[in-house]
Amino acid sequence: MKAVRSALTLIIAFSVLLIGCDNSPDIPSANNPDPYFMHDVATAEAGGYPVYWLGWEFAAGDLTFYGPYGSGTGGEVEGGGADFGYLAPVQPGNIDLQLVTYTRAAWELAKERITNPKIPGETRPVTRRSVAVKGRQADLLSLPGLTRPVNQLWLIVDMGDAVVLARAPSVGPATPGGPEGSPFINNPDLLVQVMKDLRPYPE
Repeated sequence: MKAVRSALTLIIAFSVLLIGCDNSPDIPSANNPDPYFMHDVATAEAGGYPVYWLGWEFAAGDLTFYGPYGSGTGGEVEGGGADFGYLAPVQPGNIDLQLVTYTRAAWELAKERITNPKIPGETRPVTRRSVAVKGRQADLLSLPGLTRPVNQLWLIVDMGDAVVLARAPSVGPATPGGPEGSPFINNPDLLVQVMKDLRPYPE
């Protein structure tokens, strides 16, 4: 539920602030960072652990994602870490990619539910495959749900000093065979490619 609340907060904030203008003053940048993200960064610096990110913007297919946006509420990671997201403006809504950095202590608390997710009422299995990100083995999980064979993609990358989880939710009508708006759901290898630019903030 915390992840759902965080995602909804990001989407609502982005819808209000960013309706389709690449030079909007509300788009995060080095000169205009999102205050909730910077709060998470300051907390990480005080705690002596890193925050991994993808820069102020990145391309995925023909879309540009902007961020990072902190959730402001419910984004704290138990045991230490940062939970934030990037959004790409499309019509009629936005496409979301969420990143969570877990400290080693936080990962021990979250590891079981992340690596072996349970989906209430879902009989289809979670599928997984090993991929390479930054020269490290990573796990790509495809989670079914609702009427979709893939409702979310999770990419788990152990960076050594922290573990990073990327969550790409499905976008589009929840109808059998309905169109899928997320480029990551349509092409999971695109998520792997984007995550190859993962790096500690502020590099």
